[in-house]
Amino acid sequence: MKKRRHIPPPLAERLLQRVLRDDLAEEVLGDLEEKFYATVEQKSARKAKLNYWYQVVNYLRPFAIRKSRLKNSNTQAMLQHYIKISWRSVSRQKAFSSIKIGGFAMGIAACLLIALFVRHELSYDTFYQDQGAIYRMTNQWKEGGEVGRWTNLQGPLKTVIEENVPEVDLVARTVLWSWGNAGSNLVRKTESNFNIDEDGFFYADPELLSILEIKMVHGTREDALAEPNRMVISQTIADKYFSDENPVGQQMVLNDNPEDTYTVGGVMEDFPLNSHLQGDFILTLFGRKSGPGTSGWCCTNYVFYTKLKPGADPGATEQKLLQVRDTYVMDQLRTAGKAGLNEMQEHHSYYLQPIADVYLNSAEVNDNSQHGSLDLVWIFGAIAGIILLLACVNFVNLSTARSIQRAKEVGLRKVVGSVRSDLIVQYLSESVVFCTIAIFLALIMATIALPFFNSLAGKSLDMPWFEWWFAPSLLALALTIGILSGLYPAIYLSKFNPSEVLRGVKGAGKNTSFMRSGMVVFQFAVTVILIISAIVCQEQFRLIMNKSLGYDKEQVINILGLNTLDSAKKVALKNEILSVPDVSFATVSDFLPVDGGATHNRNYWLAEERLLNNGFEAARWTVDEDYLDAFGMTLVEGQNFSGMTSDRFNIIINESMAKQLALQEPVGAEVIDMFDEKYKVIGVVKDFYFESVLGTVEPLAMVYGTGDEVLSLSVRSADIKNTLTALSAVWEGFVPNQSFKFAFLNQRFEQMYGALTRARTLFMTFAVLSIVIACLGLFALSAYMVERRGKEVGIRKILGASVSGIAALLAFDFMQLVLVAVFLAIPIGWLLMDAFLGDINNRVELSWGLFAIAGLSAIVIALATISIETLKAALTNPVEKLRSE
Repeated sequence: MKKRRHIPPPLAERLLQRVLRDDLAEEVLGDLEEKFYATVEQKSARKAKLNYWYQVVNYLRPFAIRKSRLKNSNTQAMLQHYIKISWRSVSRQKAFSSIKIGGFAMGIAACLLIALFVRHELSYDTFYQDQGAIYRMTNQWKEGGEVGRWTNLQGPLKTVIEENVPEVDLVARTVLWSWGNAGSNLVRKTESNFNIDEDGFFYADPELLSILEIKMVHGTREDALAEPNRMVISQTIADKYFSDENPVGQQMVLNDNPEDTYTVGGVMEDFPLNSHLQGDFILTLFGRKSGPGTSGWCCTNYVFYTKLKPGADPGATEQKLLQVRDTYVMDQLRTAGKAGLNEMQEHHSYYLQPIADVYLNSAEVNDNSQHGSLDLVWIFGAIAGIILLLACVNFVNLSTARSIQRAKEVGLRKVVGSVRSDLIVQYLSESVVFCTIAIFLALIMATIALPFFNSLAGKSLDMPWFEWWFAPSLLALALTIGILSGLYPAIYLSKFNPSEVLRGVKGAGKNTSFMRSGMVVFQFAVTVILIISAIVCQEQFRLIMNKSLGYDKEQVINILGLNTLDSAKKVALKNEILSVPDVSFATVSDFLPVDGGATHNRNYWLAEERLLNNGFEAARWTVDEDYLDAFGMTLVEGQNFSGMTSDRFNIIINESMAKQLALQEPVGAEVIDMFDEKYKVIGVVKDFYFESVLGTVEPLAMVYGTGDEVLSLSVRSADIKNTLTALSAVWEGFVPNQSFKFAFLNQRFEQMYGALTRARTLFMTFAVLSIVIACLGLFALSAYMVERRGKEVGIRKILGASVSGIAALLAFDFMQLVLVAVFLAIPIGWLLMDAFLGDINNRVELSWGLFAIAGLSAIVIALATISIETLKAALTNPVEKLRSE
């Protein structure tokens, strides 16, 4: 017989042999083989194989498949049965199911919201294509095992890096604080006369657009900032001022000053919300003749961003930067008169901070920027885990608490042939059904609560409905939580002995009671810790907000937007406003003791110690003779400015700077700054907080002068509305082409601690939610205890026990668990709060009174929770419990 070259697909043959009925397999295989060889001869081997597979698939029908292969359909029917039984269990016990599913849903909804928050915080600056090559360049000082980092660098360093560090592909300087036109400005189109106050200005070199991969709507990255007096505006600003037209080539005037006219070189997309750098106007540093972009080696005014070449190692690049500093930069600093260069050469270096680390600032770089908190991310992540764990423990407790009612069901199922594995599968199926319903409700709750959550968190989060991972994650969550939380109740219920439960001996042993008690102790210990944390956080927040600041922030009004007025008009406006009733003092200064004011720092020495050491850094504020009175600050030594031209050479310092100078009598001493400007100390002002109250008061030097933007008024009036109307009228008389813009200092102070306020509110909200969920677990145990001791209660009532006596009896065992939880939680809470507060300044004292309040609160919550079931049991007719006897 001639050997055939082509044979039917072996895999298809084996498939038919495994699934076809025995009486059909031989005949079908024979027919298919004949058709295969006929097709090979008539057409081709490829078509024969495709046709063979088609015929195989066509035979995979119920009438031809072995009965033993239909077990899967039985399994499917069983699963449908389990789901049906689960739904009946939910519908029969509506109150119980509502608590069980509602607790789960609240926990999952809270976890979902926290997960969105944590995901957003961790997503900052993670969207760049060249993510691993983009860095922020910082200084680094290592001494005595301690490391300090800060961002400010000298402007000429850019050229040095470009010429001497080949590993660096691009480098750009930025000015992100108030200097020149950085910060806020009054803006108008050249053809308009009306000025609009806008925020979000910063300076940058043209290379920044490429380093940060800024997406351009109009114009190109290479050309947009490549000429003097160019600016790039955001899409939002372009729509606001130029509607739908292309604004490239149009001009905008800043602060009503024709010499400050900028040409729009490009329009960029708005910065993503998860970018640490935000702004609507980027002013070029290219070709500037004065101000930002022109300072030399004396001044550290710039934040540097760099992009390394492919394959460049950041560590090796840092070493190359250090070599460049030693061979070139040090000579420039020496020529500029920089002191302490030997110490600098020993301890100073450069650090390249990955762009993704800037927002959460894990390297602790001092940069005067707004940041998220990595600690806060961990705290909220831990709270989410606690809430989810408490919800799972609730599920276990609620399931076992009602197990007695299902004991006879288990016994009957076992008697009629159910095996333990089938019962476990049934109860796990119920658990997954419960969890699926809970997740569905949690999505509804989270969606409804999301706007409120966004307002608390100061975010603009959205539900990721259309993200590819969202639906699979929820399905995996339902299966995972359902199985894990239902595993113990399933094993516990399926363990019941049918002969015992049908005789009325209900129970699976003491181990289950011990486990339930342990879970409740855990739940209540967590509850006590959360109460402690909430009380301590509230007290710390109250301490901060009520702290004596050293100045008066109440009824101080800041009138903004003086940029367009010359010095004479500012003086005239100030004098006119002083004539308004209830205005006590007025001062023109951009330096305010809250965020949003100008910030300048300089190094200072005693005049005789200049060039002997590095001196010390102090904030430098320009104020006039009315500044101290307007803000209610106190002079402890010396005198105030007189308003005379001789004040140009005088200086007022705060107590911290006086300590830094180490002088017994600082008044009369001469100090000199880094620009060799010499001043005579004429007064010492009492320390006041101009940075965070959580820190220490830093040295401050006040020199005489006036500001450009802010007029601050001290107002003593019960009718602020009328006062503002009068102020607005004065403003209209001086600046008719500019709207009246003002802010209350106390509101700006509260905004200064906005992130802290939001974190505190979020923590309190989720702490309360955690306590509510934990109380459901306490309710579960009280329900279980009442169910277990129902007949005992009935007998005691027949024998004459009072309602109060029975209620106390039922509560006794439970309160033992509560006291154990309180005993365990207080020292843990103490350690956690002590570590959380750390070494911050003005921290709340952890007194035993706070912990006593927390413990008593927990006991009250526990008694209120269990009283529902205990009183219900004590008032129940004993006949109902003893009827079966």
